[in-house]
Amino acid sequence: MNTRKSLYDVKTFYSKKAVLKASFEGMRYQVEQAQKDEQTMLKATVWPEPFCFEKTNPQQMQAAFFPYSEEGLDQLYDWLCRKYDEEQKRWEHARDFPLDGVL
Repeated sequence: MNTRKSLYDVKTFYSKKAVLKASFEGMRYQVEQAQKDEQTMLKATVWPEPFCFEKTNPQQMQAAFFPYSEEGLDQLYDWLCRKYDEEQKRWEHARDFPLDGVL
Protein backbone atom coordinates (compact mmCIF):
# COMPACT_ATOMS: atom_id res chain seq x y z
CA MET A 1 0.00 0.00 0.00
CA ASN A 2 1.14 3.56 -0.60
CA THR A 3 2.65 5.19 2.47
CA ARG A 4 0.76 7.13 5.13
CA LYS A 5 2.62 10.26 4.02
CA SER A 6 1.02 9.95 0.59
CA LEU A 7 -2.29 10.99 2.21
CA TYR A 8 -0.83 14.45 3.02
CA ASP A 9 -2.13 16.17 6.14
CA VAL A 10 -5.40 17.59 7.37
CA LYS A 11 -4.33 21.20 7.90
CA THR A 12 -2.66 21.96 4.58
CA PHE A 13 -4.54 19.70 2.15
CA TYR A 14 -8.05 18.68 3.20
CA SER A 15 -8.82 22.01 4.91
CA LYS A 16 -8.71 23.53 1.41
CA LYS A 17 -11.40 21.01 0.35
CA ALA A 18 -8.85 19.32 -1.89
CA VAL A 19 -9.62 15.72 -2.91
CA LEU A 20 -6.88 13.11 -3.04
CA LYS A 21 -7.35 10.58 -5.85
CA ALA A 22 -4.89 7.70 -6.09
CA SER A 23 -4.57 3.99 -6.76
CA PHE A 24 -2.61 0.97 -5.67
CA GLU A 25 -2.39 -2.33 -7.54
CA GLY A 26 -5.91 -2.17 -8.99
CA MET A 27 -7.61 -0.47 -6.05
CA ARG A 28 -8.51 3.14 -6.67
CA TYR A 29 -9.25 5.37 -3.72
CA GLN A 30 -10.33 8.88 -2.91
CA VAL A 31 -9.93 10.85 0.34
CA GLU A 32 -11.84 14.04 0.99
CA GLN A 33 -13.38 16.29 3.60
CA ALA A 34 -17.08 15.49 4.05
CA GLN A 35 -20.03 16.32 6.29
CA LYS A 36 -21.75 13.55 8.22
CA ASP A 37 -24.32 14.19 10.94
CA GLU A 38 -23.35 17.89 10.86
CA GLN A 39 -19.71 17.04 11.64
CA THR A 40 -16.68 17.59 9.46
CA MET A 41 -15.15 14.19 8.76
CA LEU A 42 -12.66 12.53 6.46
CA LYS A 43 -14.25 10.22 3.92
CA ALA A 44 -12.41 7.44 2.11
CA THR A 45 -13.87 5.62 -0.86
CA VAL A 46 -12.39 2.59 -2.65
CA TRP A 47 -13.35 0.97 -5.97
CA PRO A 48 -11.73 -1.24 -8.63
CA GLU A 49 -9.91 0.06 -11.70
CA PRO A 50 -10.13 1.11 -14.51
CA PHE A 51 -12.46 4.11 -14.21
CA CYS A 52 -12.32 7.33 -12.24
CA PHE A 53 -14.68 8.03 -9.34
CA GLU A 54 -17.16 9.93 -11.48
CA LYS A 55 -17.43 7.16 -14.10
CA THR A 56 -17.63 4.17 -11.74
CA ASN A 57 -20.89 2.51 -10.76
CA PRO A 58 -21.55 3.48 -7.11
CA GLN A 59 -22.46 -0.15 -6.37
CA GLN A 60 -18.78 -1.03 -6.86
CA MET A 61 -17.68 1.50 -4.23
CA GLN A 62 -17.16 1.18 -0.51
CA ALA A 63 -16.79 4.19 1.78
CA ALA A 64 -15.99 4.92 5.41
CA PHE A 65 -15.83 8.05 7.57
CA PHE A 66 -13.12 9.00 10.05
CA PRO A 67 -12.51 11.84 12.52
CA TYR A 68 -11.21 15.02 10.91
CA SER A 69 -7.76 14.92 12.50
CA GLU A 70 -4.31 13.50 11.95
CA GLU A 71 -5.34 10.52 14.11
CA GLY A 72 -8.38 10.08 11.88
CA LEU A 73 -6.09 10.12 8.86
CA ASP A 74 -4.01 7.37 10.52
CA GLN A 75 -7.21 5.33 11.00
CA LEU A 76 -8.19 6.00 7.39
CA TYR A 77 -4.80 4.75 6.19
CA ASP A 78 -5.19 1.58 8.25
CA TRP A 79 -8.66 1.07 6.74
CA LEU A 80 -7.27 1.45 3.20
CA CYS A 81 -4.59 -1.14 3.97
CA ARG A 82 -7.19 -3.55 5.39
CA LYS A 83 -9.49 -3.07 2.37
CA TYR A 84 -6.60 -3.88 0.06
CA ASP A 85 -5.61 -6.97 2.06
CA GLU A 86 -9.21 -8.22 2.43
CA GLU A 87 -9.98 -7.93 -1.28
CA GLN A 88 -6.54 -8.31 -2.81
CA LYS A 89 -7.73 -10.78 -5.47
CA ARG A 90 -10.46 -8.36 -6.57
CA TRP A 91 -7.98 -5.50 -6.94
CA GLU A 92 -5.41 -7.64 -8.74
CA HIS A 93 -8.07 -8.87 -11.16
CA ALA A 94 -9.07 -5.26 -11.87
CA ARG A 95 -5.41 -4.39 -12.42
CA ASP A 96 -4.72 -7.33 -14.75
CA PHE A 97 -8.04 -7.32 -16.62
CA PRO A 98 -9.23 -3.68 -16.42
CA LEU A 99 -12.01 -4.02 -18.99
CA ASP A 100 -13.31 -7.41 -17.87
CA GLY A 101 -17.09 -7.22 -17.99
CA VAL A 102 -17.06 -3.73 -19.51
CA LEU A 103 -16.75 -4.48 -23.19
